[in-house]
Amino acid sequence: MSSATVRYWRGSWVIDVSTTVDGQRKRLIESFGAGAKGKAAAHARRDELAPLSKTERFWKRRHATFADLWTKFDAQLVGPVPGPATIADYRAVATHYLLPAMGERLLTDIDAEFLMTFKAKLLTESGLKASGRQGSGRPLSPRSVAKILTLIGTVFRYGKIIKLASDNPASEVKKPRATKKAVYILEPEEIARLREALEVPFERLLVELTITTGLRSGEIRGLVWDSMDLQGKRLFVERQATRRRDDDTPKTQNSLRTVPVPAYLIPELKRWKLACPRTARGLVFPGEPDANGVRGPIDADQLLRNLLRRALRKAGLPPLRFHDMRHLAGTLMSEAGVPPKRAQEILGHADIRTTLGIYTHTLKSKHDDSADKMAALAGLTPVGNNRETSGSVQDEESELSACLNGSPGRNRSDRQATDSTCLSRRR
Repeated sequence: MSSATVRYWRGSWVIDVSTTVDGQRKRLIESFGAGAKGKAAAHARRDELAPLSKTERFWKRRHATFADLWTKFDAQLVGPVPGPATIADYRAVATHYLLPAMGERLLTDIDAEFLMTFKAKLLTESGLKASGRQGSGRPLSPRSVAKILTLIGTVFRYGKIIKLASDNPASEVKKPRATKKAVYILEPEEIARLREALEVPFERLLVELTITTGLRSGEIRGLVWDSMDLQGKRLFVERQATRRRDDDTPKTQNSLRTVPVPAYLIPELKRWKLACPRTARGLVFPGEPDANGVRGPIDADQLLRNLLRRALRKAGLPPLRFHDMRHLAGTLMSEAGVPPKRAQEILGHADIRTTLGIYTHTLKSKHDDSADKMAALAGLTPVGNNRETSGSVQDEESELSACLNGSPGRNRSDRQATDSTCLSRRR
Protein backbone atom coordinates (compact mmCIF):
# COMPACT_ATOMS: atom_id res chain seq x y z
CA MET A 1 0.00 0.00 0.00
CA SER A 2 1.32 3.43 -0.91
CA SER A 3 0.39 6.94 0.16
CA ALA A 4 1.40 10.51 -0.65
CA THR A 5 0.06 13.23 1.64
CA VAL A 6 0.63 16.93 2.24
CA ARG A 7 0.65 18.25 5.80
CA TYR A 8 1.90 21.14 7.89
CA TRP A 9 4.68 19.94 10.18
CA ARG A 10 7.14 21.86 12.34
CA GLY A 11 6.49 25.21 10.69
CA SER A 12 6.64 23.98 7.11
CA TRP A 13 4.51 22.32 4.48
CA VAL A 14 5.82 18.83 3.69
CA ILE A 15 4.95 15.85 1.56
CA ASP A 16 5.09 12.41 3.13
CA VAL A 17 5.43 9.62 0.58
CA SER A 18 5.56 5.98 1.59
CA THR A 19 5.12 2.57 -0.01
CA THR A 20 6.14 -1.07 0.32
CA VAL A 21 8.76 -2.51 -2.08
CA ASP A 22 9.84 -6.16 -1.81
CA GLY A 23 8.28 -6.36 1.65
CA GLN A 24 10.23 -3.31 2.87
CA ARG A 25 8.64 -0.02 3.85
CA LYS A 26 10.06 2.99 1.94
CA ARG A 27 9.44 6.57 3.05
CA LEU A 28 10.32 10.03 1.74
CA ILE A 29 9.67 13.41 3.38
CA GLU A 30 10.39 16.72 1.62
CA SER A 31 9.89 20.20 3.08
CA PHE A 32 8.76 23.29 1.12
CA GLY A 33 8.51 26.08 3.69
CA ALA A 34 5.61 27.95 5.22
CA GLY A 35 2.94 30.05 3.56
CA ALA A 36 0.74 29.66 0.51
CA LYS A 37 3.68 29.21 -1.86
CA GLY A 38 5.07 26.38 0.24
CA LYS A 39 1.68 24.69 0.36
CA ALA A 40 1.24 24.97 -3.42
CA ALA A 41 4.75 23.62 -4.06
CA ALA A 42 4.11 20.68 -1.73
CA HIS A 43 0.85 19.78 -3.52
CA ALA A 44 2.56 20.03 -6.94
CA ARG A 45 5.41 17.81 -5.79
CA ARG A 46 2.97 15.29 -4.33
CA ASP A 47 1.10 15.07 -7.64
CA GLU A 48 4.42 14.50 -9.39
CA LEU A 49 5.73 11.80 -7.03
CA ALA A 50 2.51 9.93 -6.22
CA PRO A 51 2.48 7.76 -9.37
CA LEU A 52 6.27 7.34 -9.39
CA SER A 53 6.50 6.26 -5.77
CA LYS A 54 4.65 3.03 -6.57
CA THR A 55 7.54 1.78 -8.72
CA GLU A 56 10.65 0.01 -7.51
CA ARG A 57 12.85 2.12 -9.81
CA PHE A 58 11.84 5.30 -8.00
CA TRP A 59 13.13 4.03 -4.66
CA LYS A 60 16.28 2.59 -6.19
CA ARG A 61 16.97 6.04 -7.55
CA ARG A 62 16.46 7.60 -4.12
CA HIS A 63 19.10 5.28 -2.61
CA ALA A 64 21.54 5.12 -5.50
CA THR A 65 25.04 6.51 -4.94
CA PHE A 66 27.45 7.93 -7.50
CA ALA A 67 29.46 4.72 -7.18
CA ASP A 68 26.36 2.75 -8.22
CA LEU A 69 25.91 4.95 -11.28
CA TRP A 70 29.60 4.80 -12.17
CA THR A 71 29.58 1.00 -12.03
CA LYS A 72 26.76 0.90 -14.59
CA PHE A 73 28.43 3.58 -16.74
CA ASP A 74 31.78 1.77 -16.66
CA ALA A 75 30.19 -1.52 -17.70
CA GLN A 76 29.04 -0.04 -21.03
CA LEU A 77 32.42 1.54 -21.88
CA VAL A 78 33.39 -0.51 -24.91
CA GLY A 79 35.11 0.47 -28.17
CA PRO A 80 35.57 1.51 -30.80
CA VAL A 81 33.83 4.69 -29.59
CA PRO A 82 35.13 5.84 -27.22
CA GLY A 83 38.60 4.54 -27.99
CA PRO A 84 40.81 2.58 -25.57
CA ALA A 85 42.81 5.66 -24.58
CA THR A 86 39.65 7.64 -23.79
CA ILE A 87 38.22 4.78 -21.73
CA ALA A 88 41.48 4.56 -19.80
CA ASP A 89 41.34 8.33 -19.16
CA TYR A 90 37.74 8.07 -17.92
CA ARG A 91 38.64 5.32 -15.47
CA ALA A 92 41.73 7.15 -14.24
CA VAL A 93 39.70 10.31 -13.55
CA ALA A 94 37.06 8.27 -11.71
CA THR A 95 39.66 6.43 -9.63
CA HIS A 96 41.71 9.49 -8.71
CA TYR A 97 39.03 12.17 -8.31
CA LEU A 98 35.36 11.23 -8.72
CA LEU A 99 34.93 8.13 -6.58
CA PRO A 100 37.02 9.42 -3.63
CA ALA A 101 35.09 12.71 -3.60
CA MET A 102 31.52 11.54 -4.27
CA GLY A 103 31.45 7.76 -4.62
CA GLU A 104 29.42 7.17 -1.44
CA ARG A 105 27.27 10.23 -1.91
CA LEU A 106 23.62 9.77 -2.92
CA LEU A 107 22.85 10.98 -6.43
CA THR A 108 20.04 13.09 -5.01
CA ASP A 109 22.62 14.90 -2.82
CA ILE A 110 24.86 15.83 -5.75
CA ASP A 111 23.60 19.16 -7.03
CA ALA A 112 25.11 22.16 -8.80
CA GLU A 113 26.19 23.73 -5.51
CA PHE A 114 28.13 20.60 -4.52
CA LEU A 115 29.84 20.44 -7.93
CA MET A 116 30.77 24.13 -7.82
CA THR A 117 32.44 23.56 -4.46
CA PHE A 118 34.21 20.50 -5.87
CA LYS A 119 35.38 22.57 -8.87
CA ALA A 120 36.76 25.28 -6.60
CA LYS A 121 38.75 22.70 -4.61
CA LEU A 122 40.25 21.19 -7.75
CA LEU A 123 41.33 24.65 -8.94
CA THR A 124 42.79 25.87 -5.64
CA GLU A 125 43.87 22.89 -3.53
CA SER A 126 46.73 20.50 -4.23
CA GLY A 127 46.99 16.86 -3.17
CA LEU A 128 43.40 15.94 -4.11
CA LYS A 129 44.54 13.10 -6.33
CA ALA A 130 43.83 9.75 -4.64
CA SER A 131 47.03 8.08 -5.73
CA GLY A 132 50.41 7.12 -4.40
CA ARG A 133 52.07 9.40 -6.95
CA GLN A 134 52.85 12.92 -5.83
CA GLY A 135 52.17 14.55 -9.18
CA SER A 136 53.12 18.19 -9.69
CA GLY A 137 52.14 19.26 -6.18
CA ARG A 138 50.00 22.03 -7.66
CA PRO A 139 46.22 22.41 -8.10
CA LEU A 140 44.79 21.11 -11.34
CA SER A 141 44.84 23.28 -14.44
CA PRO A 142 41.57 24.77 -15.76
CA ARG A 143 41.82 22.38 -18.72
CA SER A 144 42.01 19.32 -16.43
CA VAL A 145 39.12 20.54 -14.25
CA ALA A 146 37.01 21.14 -17.35
CA LYS A 147 37.67 17.54 -18.46
CA ILE A 148 36.59 16.24 -15.03
CA LEU A 149 33.36 18.25 -15.12
CA THR A 150 32.69 17.06 -18.67
CA LEU A 151 33.00 13.45 -17.55
CA ILE A 152 30.63 14.06 -14.62
CA GLY A 153 28.09 15.48 -17.05
CA THR A 154 28.52 12.46 -19.34
CA VAL A 155 27.93 10.07 -16.43
CA PHE A 156 24.79 11.89 -15.28
CA ARG A 157 23.38 12.01 -18.82
CA TYR A 158 23.79 8.26 -18.94
CA GLY A 159 22.08 8.09 -15.53
CA LYS A 160 19.08 9.92 -16.95
CA ILE A 161 18.89 7.49 -19.86
CA ILE A 162 18.75 4.47 -17.56
CA LYS A 163 16.38 6.32 -15.18
CA LEU A 164 18.80 6.22 -12.26
CA ALA A 165 19.31 10.01 -12.14
CA SER A 166 16.57 12.59 -12.44
CA ASP A 167 18.72 15.46 -13.71
CA ASN A 168 22.24 16.48 -14.70
CA PRO A 169 23.65 18.93 -12.14
CA ALA A 170 26.87 19.36 -14.13
CA SER A 171 24.92 21.16 -16.86
CA GLU A 172 24.48 24.10 -14.47
CA VAL A 173 28.19 24.38 -13.61
CA LYS A 174 30.34 26.58 -15.82
CA LYS A 175 33.56 24.92 -16.88
CA PRO A 176 36.77 26.89 -16.37
CA ARG A 177 38.25 28.13 -19.60
CA ALA A 178 41.87 27.27 -20.22
CA THR A 179 44.08 30.12 -21.32
CA LYS A 180 45.55 29.32 -24.69
CA LYS A 181 49.31 29.65 -24.69
CA ALA A 182 51.07 30.99 -27.74
CA VAL A 183 53.02 28.32 -29.59
CA TYR A 184 56.70 29.14 -30.00
CA ILE A 185 57.82 28.28 -33.52
CA LEU A 186 61.55 27.75 -33.97
CA GLU A 187 63.29 29.74 -36.70
CA PRO A 188 65.68 27.96 -39.12
CA GLU A 189 68.65 29.42 -37.23
CA GLU A 190 67.22 28.13 -33.96
CA ILE A 191 66.58 24.70 -35.46
CA ALA A 192 70.26 24.62 -36.48
CA ARG A 193 71.30 25.46 -32.90
CA LEU A 194 69.03 22.73 -31.56
CA ARG A 195 70.53 20.25 -34.00
CA GLU A 196 74.06 21.10 -32.86
CA ALA A 197 73.02 20.62 -29.23
CA LEU A 198 71.82 17.08 -29.95
CA GLU A 199 75.18 15.33 -29.77
CA VAL A 200 73.86 11.75 -29.68
CA PRO A 201 73.16 10.73 -33.31
CA PHE A 202 69.97 8.79 -32.65
CA GLU A 203 68.55 11.70 -30.60
CA ARG A 204 69.29 14.13 -33.42
CA LEU A 205 67.70 11.70 -35.88
CA LEU A 206 64.59 11.36 -33.70
CA VAL A 207 64.07 15.13 -33.44
CA GLU A 208 64.74 15.77 -37.13
CA LEU A 209 62.34 13.00 -38.15
CA THR A 210 59.70 14.52 -35.89
CA ILE A 211 60.19 18.03 -37.29
CA THR A 212 60.01 16.84 -40.90
CA THR A 213 57.08 14.42 -40.52
CA GLY A 214 54.98 15.91 -37.70
CA LEU A 215 54.59 12.57 -35.91
CA ARG A 216 53.02 12.63 -32.45
CA SER A 217 55.08 11.64 -29.42
CA GLY A 218 53.33 8.26 -29.13
CA GLU A 219 53.71 7.64 -32.85
CA ILE A 220 57.45 8.28 -32.88
CA ARG A 221 57.90 6.18 -29.73
CA GLY A 222 55.89 3.28 -31.19
CA LEU A 223 57.46 3.41 -34.66
CA VAL A 224 58.86 0.05 -35.84
CA TRP A 225 61.22 -0.80 -38.69
CA ASP A 226 58.52 -2.84 -40.44
CA SER A 227 56.60 0.44 -40.86
CA MET A 228 59.55 2.16 -42.54
CA ASP A 229 59.84 2.05 -46.34
CA LEU A 230 63.34 3.48 -46.75
CA GLN A 231 63.42 2.77 -50.46
CA GLY A 232 60.11 4.53 -51.03
CA LYS A 233 61.10 7.38 -48.63
CA ARG A 234 57.98 6.99 -46.51
CA LEU A 235 56.71 5.52 -43.27
CA PHE A 236 53.37 4.08 -42.19
CA VAL A 237 51.70 5.17 -38.96
CA GLU A 238 49.98 2.00 -37.76
CA ARG A 239 50.58 1.81 -34.01
CA GLN A 240 51.59 4.08 -31.16
CA ALA A 241 53.08 3.81 -27.69
CA THR A 242 51.08 5.37 -24.85
CA ARG A 243 51.73 5.72 -21.13
CA ARG A 244 49.41 2.75 -20.57
CA ARG A 245 50.38 0.45 -23.43
CA ASP A 246 53.59 0.05 -25.43
CA ASP A 247 51.65 -1.16 -28.48
CA ASP A 248 48.37 0.70 -28.86
CA THR A 249 46.05 1.73 -31.67
CA PRO A 250 46.49 5.24 -33.12
CA LYS A 251 44.50 8.16 -31.78
CA THR A 252 41.81 8.16 -34.49
CA GLN A 253 41.06 6.46 -37.80
CA ASN A 254 42.66 9.43 -39.57
CA SER A 255 45.87 8.72 -37.67
CA LEU A 256 46.38 5.61 -39.82
CA ARG A 257 48.33 7.19 -42.66
CA THR A 258 51.36 7.24 -44.93
CA VAL A 259 53.90 9.99 -44.26
CA PRO A 260 56.71 11.07 -46.62
CA VAL A 261 60.27 11.07 -45.25
CA PRO A 262 62.83 13.61 -46.53
CA ALA A 263 65.51 12.08 -48.72
CA TYR A 264 68.39 13.49 -46.69
CA LEU A 265 67.37 11.38 -43.67
CA ILE A 266 67.34 8.05 -45.53
CA PRO A 267 71.13 7.41 -45.22
CA GLU A 268 70.96 8.36 -41.52
CA LEU A 269 68.07 5.95 -40.97
CA LYS A 270 69.92 3.14 -42.77
CA ARG A 271 73.00 3.65 -40.59
CA TRP A 272 70.86 3.76 -37.44
CA LYS A 273 69.01 0.58 -38.45
CA LEU A 274 72.34 -1.29 -38.38
CA ALA A 275 73.30 0.16 -34.99
CA CYS A 276 69.84 0.17 -33.37
CA PRO A 277 69.46 -2.16 -30.35
CA ARG A 278 67.26 -5.14 -31.21
CA THR A 279 63.79 -5.38 -29.64
CA ALA A 280 60.97 -7.90 -29.92
CA ARG A 281 58.82 -5.49 -31.96
CA GLY A 282 61.68 -3.92 -33.89
CA LEU A 283 61.35 -0.43 -32.42
CA VAL A 284 63.11 2.34 -34.29
CA PHE A 285 63.78 4.31 -31.09
CA PRO A 286 63.92 1.85 -28.16
CA GLY A 287 64.40 2.98 -24.59
CA GLU A 288 66.79 1.80 -21.91
CA PRO A 289 66.57 -1.89 -20.88
CA ASP A 290 64.53 -2.69 -17.76
CA ALA A 291 65.60 -4.93 -14.86
CA ASN A 292 65.10 -7.98 -17.07
CA GLY A 293 67.10 -6.51 -19.94
CA VAL A 294 64.00 -5.95 -22.08
CA ARG A 295 63.80 -2.75 -24.11
CA GLY A 296 60.46 -1.09 -24.71
CA PRO A 297 59.71 2.27 -26.37
CA ILE A 298 61.72 5.25 -25.22
CA ASP A 299 60.06 6.64 -22.08
CA ALA A 300 57.78 9.63 -22.66
CA ASP A 301 59.28 11.58 -19.75
CA GLN A 302 62.79 10.77 -20.92
CA LEU A 303 61.87 11.93 -24.41
CA LEU A 304 60.74 15.29 -23.10
CA ARG A 305 62.97 16.03 -20.09
CA ASN A 306 66.20 14.18 -20.75
CA LEU A 307 66.35 14.64 -24.49
CA LEU A 308 64.47 17.65 -25.81
CA ARG A 309 64.64 20.06 -22.88
CA ARG A 310 68.28 19.28 -22.19
CA ALA A 311 69.12 20.14 -25.80
CA LEU A 312 66.96 23.28 -25.73
CA ARG A 313 68.76 24.54 -22.61
CA LYS A 314 72.14 23.84 -24.20
CA ALA A 315 71.11 25.70 -27.34
CA GLY A 316 69.84 28.67 -25.32
CA LEU A 317 66.26 28.18 -26.49
CA PRO A 318 63.02 28.41 -24.49
CA PRO A 319 61.52 25.19 -23.06
CA LEU A 320 59.09 23.56 -25.48
CA ARG A 321 56.70 20.66 -25.37
CA PHE A 322 57.50 17.75 -27.63
CA HIS A 323 54.12 18.41 -29.28
CA ASP A 324 55.43 21.84 -30.33
CA MET A 325 57.65 20.00 -32.82
CA ARG A 326 54.42 18.87 -34.47
CA HIS A 327 53.21 22.47 -34.67
CA LEU A 328 56.57 23.38 -36.18
CA ALA A 329 56.10 20.67 -38.82
CA GLY A 330 52.68 22.08 -39.71
CA THR A 331 54.12 25.57 -40.00
CA LEU A 332 56.93 24.34 -42.24
CA MET A 333 54.35 22.64 -44.47
CA SER A 334 52.53 25.94 -44.77
CA GLU A 335 55.77 27.75 -45.62
CA ALA A 336 56.59 25.05 -48.19
CA GLY A 337 53.24 25.59 -49.92
CA VAL A 338 51.76 22.21 -48.99
CA PRO A 339 47.96 22.45 -49.53
CA PRO A 340 46.00 22.31 -46.24
CA LYS A 341 44.14 19.15 -47.29
CA ARG A 342 47.41 17.33 -47.97
CA ALA A 343 48.85 18.63 -44.69
CA GLN A 344 45.79 17.27 -42.90
CA GLU A 345 46.50 13.84 -44.39
CA ILE A 346 50.18 13.92 -43.41
CA LEU A 347 49.52 15.14 -39.87
CA GLY A 348 46.58 12.79 -39.37
CA HIS A 349 44.09 15.42 -38.22
CA ALA A 350 40.47 14.30 -38.03
CA ASP A 351 39.27 17.87 -38.67
CA ILE A 352 40.87 20.18 -41.22
CA ARG A 353 40.11 23.11 -38.91
CA THR A 354 42.87 21.80 -36.66
CA THR A 355 45.27 21.92 -39.61
CA LEU A 356 44.19 25.41 -40.56
CA GLY A 357 44.71 26.50 -36.97
CA ILE A 358 48.33 25.34 -37.14
CA TYR A 359 48.71 27.02 -40.52
CA THR A 360 48.09 30.39 -38.86
CA HIS A 361 51.51 30.11 -37.20
CA THR A 362 54.04 31.72 -39.51
CA LEU A 363 57.78 32.02 -39.13
CA LYS A 364 58.58 35.27 -37.36
CA SER A 365 61.20 36.32 -39.89
CA LYS A 366 58.95 35.88 -42.92
CA HIS A 367 57.51 39.05 -44.43
CA ASP A 368 53.77 38.89 -45.03
CA ASP A 369 53.56 40.04 -48.64
CA SER A 370 49.88 39.20 -49.09
CA ALA A 371 48.93 42.91 -49.31
CA ASP A 372 51.62 43.48 -51.98
CA LYS A 373 50.27 40.56 -54.03
CA MET A 374 46.72 41.89 -53.72
CA ALA A 375 47.83 45.35 -54.84
CA ALA A 376 49.63 43.85 -57.83
CA LEU A 377 46.52 41.89 -58.87
CA ALA A 378 44.43 45.05 -58.59
CA GLY A 379 46.87 47.02 -60.73
CA LEU A 380 47.71 49.37 -57.87
CA THR A 381 51.50 48.98 -58.00
CA PRO A 382 53.67 51.79 -59.45
CA VAL A 383 53.90 49.81 -62.70
CA GLY A 384 50.26 48.69 -62.67
CA ASN A 385 48.76 52.17 -62.41
CA ASN A 386 51.38 53.83 -64.67
CA ARG A 387 52.34 56.29 -61.95
CA GLU A 388 55.58 58.04 -62.71
CA THR A 389 58.15 57.87 -59.96
CA SER A 390 61.39 59.77 -59.79
CA GLY A 391 62.86 57.91 -56.84
CA SER A 392 62.82 54.49 -55.24
CA VAL A 393 60.11 53.18 -52.97
CA GLN A 394 62.55 53.43 -50.08
CA ASP A 395 63.07 57.12 -50.84
CA GLU A 396 59.31 57.72 -50.80
CA GLU A 397 58.91 55.88 -47.50
CA SER A 398 61.76 57.91 -46.00
CA GLU A 399 60.25 61.18 -47.23
CA LEU A 400 56.82 60.31 -45.84
CA SER A 401 58.30 59.26 -42.49
CA ALA A 402 59.98 62.65 -42.22
CA CYS A 403 56.56 64.26 -42.42
CA LEU A 404 55.47 62.71 -39.14
CA ASN A 405 55.94 64.79 -36.00
CA GLY A 406 56.55 61.75 -33.82
CA SER A 407 56.85 57.99 -34.08
CA PRO A 408 55.19 56.40 -37.12
CA GLY A 409 52.41 53.85 -37.16
CA ARG A 410 50.10 52.92 -34.34
CA ASN A 411 52.45 54.31 -31.68
CA ARG A 412 51.77 57.88 -32.83
CA SER A 413 49.61 59.78 -30.34
CA ASP A 414 46.69 62.06 -31.20
CA ARG A 415 48.93 65.10 -30.81
CA GLN A 416 51.49 63.73 -33.25
CA ALA A 417 49.93 65.00 -36.48
CA THR A 418 51.29 64.98 -40.01
CA ASP A 419 52.89 68.04 -41.48
CA SER A 420 50.35 69.48 -43.91
CA THR A 421 53.15 71.09 -45.94
CA CYS A 422 54.74 67.70 -46.51
CA LEU A 423 51.45 66.18 -47.58
CA SER A 424 50.65 68.99 -49.96
CA ARG A 425 54.08 68.64 -51.47
CA ARG A 426 53.27 65.03 -52.34
CA ARG A 427 49.91 65.78 -53.99
